[in-house]
Amino acid sequence: MRSAQARSARQAPVTRGTLLRLGLYWGTIVVLAVGSCTLTFWLLASNSNLFNIGAQELFFVRAVGLIALALGAAGIFFIVGALRRVTVPTRDMMESAERIAHGDYSARVREQGPRELRSLARSFNHMAEQLNNNESERRTLIANIANELRTPLTMLKENIEGLLDGNFARDDAHMNMILGETIRLSNLVEEMRMLALAESSGLILQRELTDLNTLVQETVELYHRDASDHNIGLHAVVSETPLIAMVDPARIQQAIGNLIEHALNAPLKSDIRVEVSEANTLPDDPTDLAQIEIAYRAAVIAPDQIANYFDRFYQQTPRENEDESGLGLAIAKLLVQAHGGDISISSDARRGTQFRFTLPIEYIE
Repeated sequence: MRSAQARSARQAPVTRGTLLRLGLYWGTIVVLAVGSCTLTFWLLASNSNLFNIGAQELFFVRAVGLIALALGAAGIFFIVGALRRVTVPTRDMMESAERIAHGDYSARVREQGPRELRSLARSFNHMAEQLNNNESERRTLIANIANELRTPLTMLKENIEGLLDGNFARDDAHMNMILGETIRLSNLVEEMRMLALAESSGLILQRELTDLNTLVQETVELYHRDASDHNIGLHAVVSETPLIAMVDPARIQQAIGNLIEHALNAPLKSDIRVEVSEANTLPDDPTDLAQIEIAYRAAVIAPDQIANYFDRFYQQTPRENEDESGLGLAIAKLLVQAHGGDISISSDARRGTQFRFTLPIEYIE
């Protein structure tokens, strides 16, 4: 809210300055026009000698009038040129806005004219770029969702058709396969719903004082069987002191679980360590933070990939487990941020890969 007010305060002088300049331009044109008409009248009157003045005075009046007319014409020419510097960029911006309104997000305007209009053109082009990026992300998202839905739907269709045609026996194996694909579809739809709620700030958190040590231990227990199925050791390391946070325990458990699932599905198998500890904060930072780290051995993630690692459907390597939708990391990030925390990832050949996120804690005993 504060940043929005600051932007409005910065933009208001631009609008007032442009309107003031336009007012001065038109006011000057009116004054010059009235003055030119008055001088023209005086010149015509002096040529007719309506005022019965002497030859010397008449010559002086004519000379002053001609000079004033020349200056007035030059002033009008200059003002018209200055107005053109304002009206041309404004017209271009209106045309580009019309193109964007009809779905052409490639429309851009040249940065020309007075300083205020150049600043407005930069803001307009930035807005158009954001709209273009949003449209590109929307199309990519739709394509990714269609791709994710295609596999389970195809499996369901083939199995149901096989059962109806008598090609498959109507036994528990095929029924379990159909049930598994149905659950997979249900989980994918729920993840997309969760992602939409979190991104639109519509996610409702049921906050309560929660011991993060206990929460981490309970989450690790839930995934022990999956880890055993992958022949992977899964260990919890808790703090010696209670770390109490005002969080939604189900959502934080979901964030930790998504990170654990990502580690379990890594191509390189290694033990996974989930550790909760007090985070080291800056000396002048009064906020107490707890840190939860999920560490495991995996292929080193390149720095340029780390920047996109929490994006929706982003995959560093092909997924070993097709049940992983590609939304888990994005959901984990949004859940952590909804609690006022930060999440990051680091990876190197010596220490492996670590996901870390922080949460504000209420007190430490």
